[in-house]
Amino acid sequence: MNSNLLLALSVLMVGVILISINYPAISDFYAYSIPLNKAKIVPNFPPQPNEFQEIHNEKDSTCYTTPLMNKYCYKKPKIHDPQNRDHLTSFITGNNGVNGELHFDRIGLEGGIFTIKSMKLIDENTALFTFADKDYRIGNKDRTTYEITEDFEFDTIVEKYDSFITHCGNFVGTSATIVQYLGTTTIDSVDYFLTWHAIIEPKDRFQCKYPEIIQHILNHNFREL
Repeated sequence: MNSNLLLALSVLMVGVILISINYPAISDFYAYSIPLNKAKIVPNFPPQPNEFQEIHNEKDSTCYTTPLMNKYCYKKPKIHDPQNRDHLTSFITGNNGVNGELHFDRIGLEGGIFTIKSMKLIDENTALFTFADKDYRIGNKDRTTYEITEDFEFDTIVEKYDSFITHCGNFVGTSATIVQYLGTTTIDSVDYFLTWHAIIEPKDRFQCKYPEIIQHILNHNFREL
C-alpha cells in the first residue's frame, strides 16, 4: 500500500479516536456553553424607577463592585424574630438593571437555596458546595410547573462571585434560575453565607439535564454579574 495513503489513513484514524474520546466534552460544550453566550440575565422582580440609587443611598445598605465592574447594592435584611435568624432574605439590585433576592444562610447549618444541599466554609472567599436534586419541584398541590426527576449529588469548590444555574424554570428550558455566591458577611455577631438569584433566559433553550447544567456553567463569566 502506498506510504502516503497509509499516512493519511493513520491521521484519519487518530482523528476519529480523539473525537470519540472527547465526544462527551464536545457535546457538553455545544449543549451548555454555547447557549450561555447568547443568554440574558433579567430582573427577578419588575424594576422600579431609581431603585438602585435609592438603595445605594440608604444608610444600612451594602454596595460592592464585581470583577466585571458591575455595581450592586442590597438592603440589610429585616430580622422579624430574634430567635429565628438562621435564614434571612433581602433585595439586591444593580446599576445595570438586574435585581434579585439575596439569601443569608447561617454558616454551620445544613441547607441552601434550590439545589444547593449544603455549604462549608474553606476560607474567606471559598466554600465547598454540595449540589443535590433534593426532589426539587415548582408548583402547588394541583399543578407542577417544573420538577427535577434525576437523582444526583456532587461536591465542588465555589469562589466568591462564581455563578451557576441551579435549575430550569420550566420543562421546555426557556428560562432558568442563576445564582451567584458573594462570600460571607456578619450581622449582629452571626456569620452568614451570601447567595442571590435572578432569572436567565437563553436565546433558544437550555438542555435541562442534571447535574450537567450545573457543572458546565460554573466557570462561565456572565457580563451582567
